[in-house]
Amino acid sequence: MPQEIEELPPPPAKSAISELVHFARTHSPFYRSLYRDLPSHIVNLEDLPLTNNDDYWKASNGETNEVLTAPFIDGIILRSGGSSNIPKTVLMTRAEFHTSAHINSVMMAEANELLPGDRVANLAVHGGLYSGFITYHYAVMNCPIPIVNLPISGNEPIDSIIKSIIKHKATVIICTVYNSTRLAEYLQGEKLSLPDVRRILYSGENFYTDLRDLHRAVFPNAKIRPLGYGSVELKFFGFPIIRHGDDEDADVNPIYKVQTASVIMEIVDGDGLVIKENGKRGTVVGTNLFMRLQPKIRYPLGDAAEWVDYDAGLFRFRGRVSVGLKIANAQLSLQSLRKIVTGVLGRGNMVTYQVVVSRSDRKNVVAIRIAAEKPENSEELRTRIEDEIMELSPAWRLRRDEGRIAPLQLEWVAFNDLVRVQSGKLKEIVEKRYRES
Repeated sequence: MPQEIEELPPPPAKSAISELVHFARTHSPFYRSLYRDLPSHIVNLEDLPLTNNDDYWKASNGETNEVLTAPFIDGIILRSGGSSNIPKTVLMTRAEFHTSAHINSVMMAEANELLPGDRVANLAVHGGLYSGFITYHYAVMNCPIPIVNLPISGNEPIDSIIKSIIKHKATVIICTVYNSTRLAEYLQGEKLSLPDVRRILYSGENFYTDLRDLHRAVFPNAKIRPLGYGSVELKFFGFPIIRHGDDEDADVNPIYKVQTASVIMEIVDGDGLVIKENGKRGTVVGTNLFMRLQPKIRYPLGDAAEWVDYDAGLFRFRGRVSVGLKIANAQLSLQSLRKIVTGVLGRGNMVTYQVVVSRSDRKNVVAIRIAAEKPENSEELRTRIEDEIMELSPAWRLRRDEGRIAPLQLEWVAFNDLVRVQSGKLKEIVEKRYRES
């Protein structure tokens, strides 16, 4: 019989919110300033303002670090990017990191149906202070069932990774979709398959329908599932669940359940109002209850999501929102993109445009939809914008050269053709890689 998996602590009481807010405003100059006009006793999160990401990281990354609640003398430094225009350095105490690892390991084992004796190949990229490899490493090593850790890393050459997987009989692979696709294409080219692999657990970018046939050909017995949902800043938010009837699309359109042991998740609309109805998209906002050194309270992740069952805490991820553009593993802030577009077009801040992201022929397609008449030098402008994007983002150039990202497109449209949110505001990123329902 499968070994019983230990349970996590119960969801926090409302008093935990009051205590967290009191602690943050007492010990963190940033939160003391943010909440200075609020009543002394706060019970409901909705009574608090959303945290402004740019203000938060300006205050947190400086030499004085106005966000911290205590001197940082024991713990770990991690790097994050993508949901803000400012580089982010995430600080966690040793105790906070171990608490996070415990939650990750319990939820990973249960949600991803790990079995005693599984051999888990960790193919996350390591180094550069990025959190993926070390986070998964600790989760596997703290797993409540007996499994074998294979810390191979995605930095190794593809042929070396394949040899290690075969030699050590890996049954589970943790990696990005980008790396699983590279593996699959290599195996296909070498006319090899890995029938012993029964799970591919992806992180980062979502899996797409157009990658199914390729993966099935070389991983014939593998179920492809997301490892979980979360961020470096707030750690794991939720883990995938399979409901009866949802199995077929669990790879590309997964349902997640909020892990309430340490996280409170909200979805808010364009006006900052909390969404509690099912099927309505909004921005993911999170509060972590155990990260006290560098608190994150009502912190926007930069993702879009919608509730599948609000009362049960079930949701679906629906791509990125307007704080940054993430294509494959290439990231670009909208501030940087605007500077490029307005600079090339020479129209200052009067340029009205939005970015549309879609999939075609197993590639990510990025189109900049501009509200203006098409000029005669449209192709020249397109080339200049794409060149500057690739100059700013080497990862974009690399993925473009590899064929993972299609050539940039410019679309010249009428102003009324631009997509807007319900309140009438321009939707800066239109995400078409994810299902509408």
